[in-house]
Amino acid sequence: MDHNIKIGSFGQQLAADFLKQRNYQIVAQNYYTRLGEIDLIAIKDGQLIFVEVKTRLSEKFGLPEEAVTDRKKEKMYQTALQYLEKEKVNHDNFRFDILAVMIDRYGKKAVIRHHKNIMD
Repeated sequence: MDHNIKIGSFGQQLAADFLKQRNYQIVAQNYYTRLGEIDLIAIKDGQLIFVEVKTRLSEKFGLPEEAVTDRKKEKMYQTALQYLEKEKVNHDNFRFDILAVMIDRYGKKAVIRHHKNIMD
């Protein structure tokens, strides 16, 4: 498996655990359509949350959350609409979040920043 894919998968698992510890229910992971992908789909307090997870080992190429461009946000939105339609979810209470995961390989820990409602 490619090194970056391993790091991304590990970061996504950390992100899912982070959400579960905060009483989010994960309803889907790696939801793909021809338009794009959503890393995690969760529910908390009756709200559906579409989550992009970005993982980095250093800030060499910027903070993880800085990698979520306007183009990526638009793809997330279109993919979310397809999810709602395909799953027949009649839900107008949803939002988009970013979980930025910084992994410290030497200290063997991770810092996770949760950016809520990024489409405002």
